[in-house]
Amino acid sequence: MPTVTSLGVGSGLDLNSLLSGLMAVERQPLTALQTKMTSVNSQVSAIGKLKSALSTFQDAMAKLARESSFKVHSATFSDEDVLTASASSSAARGNCSVTVSRIAEYHRMAAGTTYADTDTTAIGTGGDTMTIAVGSDAFTVDIGGKTLAEIREAINDASDNTGVTASIIHDDAGYRLLLAAEETGSDNFVGTSFSGSDPFALSSLNTDRNGSGSFTAADLDAVLQLEGQFQITSSNNTVTDPIQGVTLELKAAGTGTVKVERDEDTIESNVKSFAEAASALFSSLDSLAAKDLKGYGSLLRGIENQVRGMLTTSTSVGGSFSFVSEIGLQTQRDGSITLDSDLLSEALQSDFSGVAALFTDGTNGIAVRLDAIMDEYLQSGGILESQTDNLNNQLSSMKDKESRLEARLELIQNRYIKQFAALDTLLSSLQTTSSFLTAQLASTSR
Repeated sequence: MPTVTSLGVGSGLDLNSLLSGLMAVERQPLTALQTKMTSVNSQVSAIGKLKSALSTFQDAMAKLARESSFKVHSATFSDEDVLTASASSSAARGNCSVTVSRIAEYHRMAAGTTYADTDTTAIGTGGDTMTIAVGSDAFTVDIGGKTLAEIREAINDASDNTGVTASIIHDDAGYRLLLAAEETGSDNFVGTSFSGSDPFALSSLNTDRNGSGSFTAADLDAVLQLEGQFQITSSNNTVTDPIQGVTLELKAAGTGTVKVERDEDTIESNVKSFAEAASALFSSLDSLAAKDLKGYGSLLRGIENQVRGMLTTSTSVGGSFSFVSEIGLQTQRDGSITLDSDLLSEALQSDFSGVAALFTDGTNGIAVRLDAIMDEYLQSGGILESQTDNLNNQLSSMKDKESRLEARLELIQNRYIKQFAALDTLLSSLQTTSSFLTAQLASTSR
């Protein structure tokens, strides 16, 4: 509260110091309340840290709680200049011979008619239109009386353009229009028609690739064979599920073998992340119990005991493994969790399904059960939200009390100021009277 500098001017007494001392005593209840508010705020913040630690642990656990997390495969091709392969969770281990006869092409057309320039020569007459079909879709542009450059822009800027790009090239004969489909394959075969005379005489630049004797839309498609006899035709170079769960990106003609294997590196990475998240959670629980959440020892111990219990007790899932330590997750003396990669690899090789079941079994899977436990603490209306709501309600009540105490202190200070001002005036008056009487007595004695 502010110091009143005029107090004591009349009497010469240090009334400001006296006022400050009295107000310090009066402020003690408010100071105690504010100290408690700081403590409650720290608890709210600490519970936020706890929620964050639990959420991070749950996120790491989610990678192991789903069966799809263990259906991770990698696909490779023996010649990546021919194609690259990738696998989804529906893939299965195996090998397959693939021969790419040809990759899909973009349909390209060039004008047989050339022009002397691109920006002055008008083509056709007003009202002439050009319709361009791309597969089963088509759009129309006005071309009559426009220059070659203007026609190019009209095609490219058409709001209903269905997938073709126009450009201009300049060769020894002059300037000519080119059209190119934006996507590959027969589904994007380009055709043109005109309301008036044809000013371009467009013809395909693509060639016959299937031995039919002339170029047709079918020549634009990719063709490949599986195991030398099962043919697949594709309108684009991304071929999905020719082998279940495998996608092929075609690059060139050639032959090789697709090999699909379990991606044990990704599984190991997920298990390692789980171990690291568990260790980080235990460290956070210890830190919070020692400092910001000293009064929540029972809650924190409960969380730790539940998690550690899952990691150290037997789990019946019907496979070869009952303890996570059997697949390489081990508890160290300092309480941290580490992963023995060699032991995990051996477990995956000996009983892959058993490792997966240890985490994903719908009834007893460790990750599934831990996820349910985390939900109890983290979900809306869960334990931690209830704790936070309770603390925030306390803070709200304390803030109301703080406002009342501050208002009361202001009234008390004002009362003290009035009393000290009156005292100052009285003492000043008495000092004046004393000085007068002293002077009178002095003059009488002469």
